Amino acid sequence: MLSFFNGLAFGIIFIFSIGPAFFLLIQTSIEQGFKKAALVAFGISLADILYVVMIMRGVTSLLEKPSIRFWAGIIGVTLLIAFGLFSFFKRPKINVKSENHTPEGKLKSLGTGFFFNLFNPSTVIFWLSLVSIVEINFGYSGNQKLMFFSGVLTTILSTDLTKSFLAQKLKRFLTVRAISILNKVVGVILIGFGVSLLTQLF
Repeated sequence: MLSFFNGLAFGIIFIFSIGPAFFLLIQTSIEQGFKKAALVAFGISLADILYVVMIMRGVTSLLEKPSIRFWAGIIGVTLLIAFGLFSFFKRPKINVKSENHTPEGKLKSLGTGFFFNLFNPSTVIFWLSLVSIVEINFGYSGNQKLMFFSGVLTTILSTDLTKSFLAQKLKRFLTVRAISILNKVVGVILIGFGVSLLTQLF
């Protein structure tokens, strides 16, 4: 159980992390409400869980092959840039559409977070690095490693939900013009992440 609490504490390091998923959560929360942002957060968490399972089973060793790592990176970069362009050009909206409360709307929000994080190259790097840290510095194995990752995942999800909740509170102070500017800023940032990762691939 100590390994779980160590994971919780270790996850606090990432409370102030600012990556592509952070901007996706903030934008979704401000523009479409906390409930939809929460679903996006759960989708992001599901992708994290999938990577942890893959790492535990050694599946991610496939990424050590240069060709697979390259094309996986290309897919991730393409997705980031596509999200960025979509955000930059889409029309601002503040009110939550009723369709977002339908099963299809909820599934769409969950899927957005899942696939956005799944194809984010930095997500793979993060979890692979964390595994190395755990094995070298803590010496965890088996159930201890699983409990540690569960702690980290719990902290990250809680943090994402908190960020989404706080961002939604800002909505009352924002105008349509402010939302439009936010969308363009988020779009530029996501494209910037994509271009930066692209230069690293080549």
